[in-house]
Amino acid sequence: MCIIGLTGGYCAGKNEVANILVRYGWDVIDVDKLGHVALLQVSDQLINTFGDSIRKEDGSLDRKKLGEIVFSDKKKLNILESIVHPLTLSLLDQEIEKAQENRVKKICINAALLYRFPQVKCCKAVIEVRAPLYQRIMRAQERDHVSMAGALQRIENQKYLWEMRPHEGIPIYMLWNTRTFADLEADTAVILRKIVGDDRS
Repeated sequence: MCIIGLTGGYCAGKNEVANILVRYGWDVIDVDKLGHVALLQVSDQLINTFGDSIRKEDGSLDRKKLGEIVFSDKKKLNILESIVHPLTLSLLDQEIEKAQENRVKKICINAALLYRFPQVKCCKAVIEVRAPLYQRIMRAQERDHVSMAGALQRIENQKYLWEMRPHEGIPIYMLWNTRTFADLEADTAVILRKIVGDDRS
C-alpha cells in the first residue's frame, strides 16, 4: 500500500486537490470529517467545557459558535484540541487499518494538521498545497463569509505548522494553486507521477 499525505493552509485549495486525487484512483481519508465525527462523540463534554452558548436550540453542538470561540483564543483552542484530537487520531488509525484489510493500494491522508500527527511518518510523500495570501483571503470571504481580519487570524494560527515539516525522510512537494482548476489538476498529475515513480527530481 502507498500512503501519501495532503496538507495546506486555510483556503489554499487542499480539498480541490483531494477531489483530483479521488479521480486518479486514490482513496482519500478526510481527517476534517473524522474530526466532525469526534466532535459529535464528545459534544456533551465540549458544552460542559465551553458553556451553553455553543448549544443549538435542539441541544446539539453549534460548530460555528464553537469555532468563533476557539479561533480567537489560543488557550481555548488548545483545550478543544486536547479533547477532540486523541479520538480523531484513533478514528484515522481505524480508517487506515480498514483500508489495509480491504487491500486498498493508494491512500491519501487529507489533513490540515498533518505535520502534527504521528501518521505523517507512514507517508511515502506529502503534497503541500499553497496559494498567495490575497487569494486565500478572497476564498475565505467567499466560502466561509469571514472578514479579512478573521481570515488573517486563521492563517496566522496555522503558521507554526510549517515549522513542523519533516526535514528528512519524507519528500514534500509544494503544489501552488494560483491558476485554473485545469492547471491545478495537471500540476497534481506531475507530482503523482514523481511519487509513484519515486522520482524526486
